[in-house]
Amino acid sequence: MIKHYLKVAFRNMWKYRNQTLVSVVGLTVGFVCFAMAMLWIRYEMTYDSFHKNADRMYCINVPDEDSPDRVSMVTPNALANHLKETFPEINRVTTILQANQSMAVEFDKVEYPVNFLSVDSSFLSMFDVKIIEGNRNFLILNSKEIAITQEKARQMFGNESPLGKTVKVPLLRGQYTICATISGFSKHSNYTFDFLLNQSMRYFGYTVIELNKRIDIGAFKKKLYEHTFRNDEKTAVEKMSITPFTSLRYENPYIQREVKFQHIIIFAVASLLLILCTLFNCLNLFVSRVKIRRKEFALRTVYGASKKSLFALLSVEYALSLIIVLPLGMLALNAVFPSFKVLSEVKMELSGIYFEYLIYTVAIIFISLMILLPVFRHRTFNTSIYRSKQKLFRKISVVVQLIISIGFIFCTLIVVKQMYHLHITDLGFEYKNRGAIFWGNHGVDVFASQMKQIPEITETLIASTPLLPVELEMEKISDWDGKPLSAKEIDMEKISISEQYASFYEFTLLKGKMLTVNDDRKYVLINESAAKVLDWYEPVGKSFGNYTVKGVIKDVRNVSPTVPVQPFFYTYSNNKEDGVILFKYSEGTWKTCKDKIEQLLKKQYPEVSSSAISSIIFNTEAEYDKFLKSENTLLKILAFISLICVIIGVFGFVSIVSLTCEERRREIAIRKVNGATVKDILDIFFKEYLSLLAVGALIAFPAGYIIMKPWLEHYVIQTEISAWIYVAILLALILIIIMCVGGRVYKTSRGNPVNSINN
Repeated sequence: MIKHYLKVAFRNMWKYRNQTLVSVVGLTVGFVCFAMAMLWIRYEMTYDSFHKNADRMYCINVPDEDSPDRVSMVTPNALANHLKETFPEINRVTTILQANQSMAVEFDKVEYPVNFLSVDSSFLSMFDVKIIEGNRNFLILNSKEIAITQEKARQMFGNESPLGKTVKVPLLRGQYTICATISGFSKHSNYTFDFLLNQSMRYFGYTVIELNKRIDIGAFKKKLYEHTFRNDEKTAVEKMSITPFTSLRYENPYIQREVKFQHIIIFAVASLLLILCTLFNCLNLFVSRVKIRRKEFALRTVYGASKKSLFALLSVEYALSLIIVLPLGMLALNAVFPSFKVLSEVKMELSGIYFEYLIYTVAIIFISLMILLPVFRHRTFNTSIYRSKQKLFRKISVVVQLIISIGFIFCTLIVVKQMYHLHITDLGFEYKNRGAIFWGNHGVDVFASQMKQIPEITETLIASTPLLPVELEMEKISDWDGKPLSAKEIDMEKISISEQYASFYEFTLLKGKMLTVNDDRKYVLINESAAKVLDWYEPVGKSFGNYTVKGVIKDVRNVSPTVPVQPFFYTYSNNKEDGVILFKYSEGTWKTCKDKIEQLLKKQYPEVSSSAISSIIFNTEAEYDKFLKSENTLLKILAFISLICVIIGVFGFVSIVSLTCEERRREIAIRKVNGATVKDILDIFFKEYLSLLAVGALIAFPAGYIIMKPWLEHYVIQTEISAWIYVAILLALILIIIMCVGGRVYKTSRGNPVNSINN
């Protein structure tokens, strides 16, 4: 019997191969995307969960001085001991900091890329890291000894013992002796390391605490928030909060990722909606085909087939179209998994993602069968054998597909419009075709002159800092003209500039005059945000601290578009011994220009490693694009899923219309016999499907607006949700419906009505 069911199922799938192909492709893409998204989410949420007592480990947060509505996890080193002595709820505490990810060490003239983790003496007791051989000297403050992981030691030294060997660390400008071999973290950690280094390289870090068992976490949070720690007269830590150590991956703003965690969730939801859209399309087409086969089912009933056997026959056919997705999805995973690993940083073999895919796919297929088949059973026998005229299910199915498709198209267009808006908006400075080299003070003017000989470089300038990446100096302002009695002190960022600096980045002067070399050093420029914070409508001539405002420049948006511009003031500096070289290069020549700069540096400093040389050269445009990496990835994901949804919707419409015309060919023939024209018949179909489009649009557009409006509000610079977006989507879909419905109905209505009635 099963063999017969399978044979019938394959025959019908081949007969309606176009519809089957659309459904299978849509489900394959949906299942693959959903499996990867869920794997990605689970992977992100399980970082550092392998630590002993990970459920009781937290990172201390403090208010971010630059953004009052955000928190920072960087705290003074001295805070760790203070917390341990002050709070009995804390069992252990340590401070850690991930060193520069692009660091390298040299041994025997060979360069090895490595990760350094800077730790204190409490690190080994907090984390499950063992000293395999050697001593603990690497934990001594200012020590020139370091510890190496067993894995890295094998890579660098083979079977030789690493103890006593000396490695050169170019970026730390020193040589370090290996005093211990240690076990490392799991690769599934935010703080993977190859070497452990003592605290001498820093004064701040992440303070990690381990709480005792069975404490009142709510009471502890309140107690911590109300506590103030004063490291010295100038440094006070207050309003502290905690973040679970296992959730730092998606809550820590300092951990850089290609894609934001919330965008991964959007990816998963979009994949699930694609599956839902395809399932409704598949089921709708299947029910329509069953209606066409009502004579076949009537004959089977006459020859003794029961409803149970008919339902089994149909269930096998429906389930088979879903099961075919499994091997196709595995082939698709094999093709896209290498790119997915690079994007997601998921460290897993292909066999692991196969297992994930099978679990999620089988679960969704099972759930869909359990939910949809009872509905399918009711609709099938009521509409095919007993010729019920109820069409509610088909209309609901079409409307659901339209809602999902319109929603995807709408959201994708908003993202495209926002990304375009960010690229064309005046940022207050020019960042294209510009670069920077973090040089240092010695010989900077000589090397700047040598760079001018490179044909691709059109201008060079010595400065204290570039705008991207920027190194800022903060100053607290406690007194200014017109200060209200209740006002608190203000944190303002400070940058030293010159006339050439302002010209290099093309600053826009809004009021007053630009700074010149002849100005008294008390004169400064402020930005729009500073004028707003100081509540000055006419800021020129007003004073704050020891400074007098000479002019106001347009806000320079050299931060992420989701972060407000901070108050800035600009002092004059024309010091030729500043340590940064700014340069302009001809458009489209960045790679050539960078290669020539690296060659020039290597020639002058042959002892410096290539990675160290590359790490001090920055492309300003690339630095700004880093702010939008996650959004650009989200845009690609939404665009791809939107395209699949539209293709499924179009082919689904064509298939549904074709099946509907075949099902209603007698109705069309009778209407023609009674005098209806082709135009009359087309009007009937157009009204039916355009009304469904109207219902779908009335639901999809408000839902899309509700989703995208808060997303846009995350950006300081926002585009508008313009009316033309709604009109464009509707016109495009109306055109698609006219093309899909019109062609098929026109062909059916032109046929001989006698043949249709006789059949």
